[in-house]
Amino acid sequence: MSLIQIKHAVRMLSLGQLRKFDEWLHELIRKAEEAARVEKPPSRKQTVVEQTLENKTYRLESIRCGKEKCKCALGKLHGPYWYSYTRVKNKVTSQYIGKSLPKDVEKELKRRTAN
Repeated sequence: MSLIQIKHAVRMLSLGQLRKFDEWLHELIRKAEEAARVEKPPSRKQTVVEQTLENKTYRLESIRCGKEKCKCALGKLHGPYWYSYTRVKNKVTSQYIGKSLPKDVEKELKRRTAN
């Protein structure tokens, strides 16, 4: 049945039937939205630590690579690894750093948290 045919059939319903149809349709939509939330894959990244220095945000993140048979698909994420995030105009760019921060950045962040 096409959408046009459905619309035509709905127009033929009485007020009582329309109310029942409305109730049924809202419940159908609610269940579909609920199912969509359940099916949504978990986030690819999980932030462990976040610190900002000047115009960069440094995040220590555990990540999910996306391979179906990988250990991370079962919940054991990779990392954690450091990434830096910078906003240029309206765009955020990220850069992979690695297992540890550069020494100068690490010293500056430690100095700031000590104060």
